[in-house]
Amino acid sequence: MSYIEIDASQLSSLQEEGSTLIIDVRERHEVPILDSNLYLKVPMSEFHAFLQTEIQAENIVFLCQHGIRSVAAAEALQERYGNAKKIYNLKGGIMKWREHFVIS
Repeated sequence: MSYIEIDASQLSSLQEEGSTLIIDVRERHEVPILDSNLYLKVPMSEFHAFLQTEIQAENIVFLCQHGIRSVAAAEALQERYGNAKKIYNLKGGIMKWREHFVIS
């Protein structure tokens, strides 16, 4: 099983479930800035170090500006965890679903 592509409504459903971690892999200077209470910021430039940490969440969702870098992150995490975690990618990224996000 590989990662699963989702849309904004599926992201909302996952946010309501327990044990879901949503990771923004955009670099720190990129806008819009998302609410850090809802989204963990792990830029791709720091992602290799993040892969060495143990992730407790069962559901892991990756997102970025257009949904390209988040695919790379989802694939890397899939290699590490295999079927032990449910890994998702927000297809089209923040730009496609901009109205969904609370901007801080």
